[in-house]
Amino acid sequence: MNEESKSEKTSIQISASTRDRLYRLKFRRTYDQFLNELCDLYENEGSDEGEFAP
Repeated sequence: MNEESKSEKTSIQISASTRDRLYRLKFRRTYDQFLNELCDLYENEGSDEGEFAP
C-alpha cells in the first residue's frame, strides 16, 4: 500500500455532467491525482502572473 492510499479520504458531490467531463479529462489517473495536478496548475498560473495563489 502506498502513502497516498494510506491518507484519509473525503467525498465531494458534483453533478453527473461534471463527473462525466472529469472522467474524460483524467485519462489513466485517479480522480485524486488529476485534481491535485489541476490544483498545481492553477496555483502555478497565479504565481506566474504575480498574483496571490491560495
